[in-house]
Amino acid sequence: MLDQLLKAADGPLKEMLAGMNQPNPDATAGALEDSLGSILKKKVASGDTSALMEMFSGSETNPGSSVIQGLQGDVVSDLIGKLGISKEQAMSIAAAALPMIMNFFNKRVNDAPQDNSDIMSSVISALQGGKGKVDPSDLVGSLLGGNSGGGMDLGGLMNMGKGLFK
Repeated sequence: MLDQLLKAADGPLKEMLAGMNQPNPDATAGALEDSLGSILKKKVASGDTSALMEMFSGSETNPGSSVIQGLQGDVVSDLIGKLGISKEQAMSIAAAALPMIMNFFNKRVNDAPQDNSDIMSSVISALQGGKGKVDPSDLVGSLLGGNSGGGMDLGGLMNMGKGLFK
């Protein structure tokens, strides 16, 4: 579920990276999404839910927040390894992309029909192998503009096109 949610930020993320003059925004966005998804899953598995709670809090995430700082090192290391870029390039990308991704979802949470705390607990529960108050397919659909009663065709979501979720 988290991978599907992160993929939804693909269009705005690629646009931001292109604006930063990244030579291959598609590959960079994919590496960022994979890296962040993996890091968040590991954090939740170890009991650290602070980044996910921030991501789905509905509040603006400051680029200097402790959550961003806590994710940045791992993301930078992953980007260096996956993309073969310098530490400075990776730091620049992570510093811009992490708050953008967090705030992308914070905006969606505020627009969703479910309560913010229900969304946070459901995402965390799903990553821990449980079931929260909101069904995962309904949650993905409501966060990304689908109906809130019958889930959402995720295959169709991926085909909706770049930039739809601006």
